[in-house]
Amino acid sequence: MKASDIMTRDLVTVTQEKTLDDCLRLMEQNSIYHLIVLDEKQAFQGMLSISDILRVVASDEKARADLLESFIFPQR
Repeated sequence: MKASDIMTRDLVTVTQEKTLDDCLRLMEQNSIYHLIVLDEKQAFQGMLSISDILRVVASDEKARADLLESFIFPQR
């Protein structure tokens, strides 16, 4: 068996300007976990995965929690 026997041919793509919310929505609507990122000339720029998005969201939430904690429990 070769990759061409099982690969997906109808790829869901986004541009670099697409918001993370839009990307998540596309992933959910298409039941996929990766999006191909293209530039304005339709050239491959990279791939965005659900784990990439979760890492950014988790990092942002941790930063917010750390900031809130510093206000609530200031260093003595």
